[in-house]
Amino acid sequence: MGFKRETLAEVISRLRSNGIDGVIIGSTVYMIYLKLKEFEDDIDIFTTTISPTFDEDIIREAAKKLKCIVGQTEWGTPQLRCHFSGDEVTIELHENIYDFYIPNKIIEDAKTVSIGSVDIKILRLEDYLVLKAKAGRDVDFEDLRFLVDLINSKDLSINISKIIERLNLFDEYEAKLIRKRLKEVGLKI
Repeated sequence: MGFKRETLAEVISRLRSNGIDGVIIGSTVYMIYLKLKEFEDDIDIFTTTISPTFDEDIIREAAKKLKCIVGQTEWGTPQLRCHFSGDEVTIELHENIYDFYIPNKIIEDAKTVSIGSVDIKILRLEDYLVLKAKAGRDVDFEDLRFLVDLINSKDLSINISKIIERLNLFDEYEAKLIRKRLKEVGLKI
């Protein structure tokens, strides 16, 4: 299942018009940095205007207006399956809950990119790498290796000092673990 850049802009615009906004935090982030024309996977959004856990009525109303089917993410937060511009899109809504935690500073420092006339907030690439290392699942290591290869070949660029700065947002044990995982995939920090 893939979707076009223009579809992403439409998704964000239509969600906003229904009171749902936030920062893109999933693999769509690096696909935007790579300037891909078509994206894969789902759209993971860390919501900033509602609580996916406590504002179920707003989400269900938006889903009804947008003709989406409501499901659940692995974290128990809402997932919307929708059709926009002929593309099937899965949108997962997230917030800090249980073991899913993103420091507020990372969300506040999100980068704004424009797709067409729509401004979209996405994680900075450095923050995406840090959060992938923090999660530490097999799929995260695959993504990290892929991105580090692109960084080492100069197809993507990052600010290493920003990654080191971000480690200060986590407790000492977690920061050491994130650093270790980033080194394991070949990032020179």
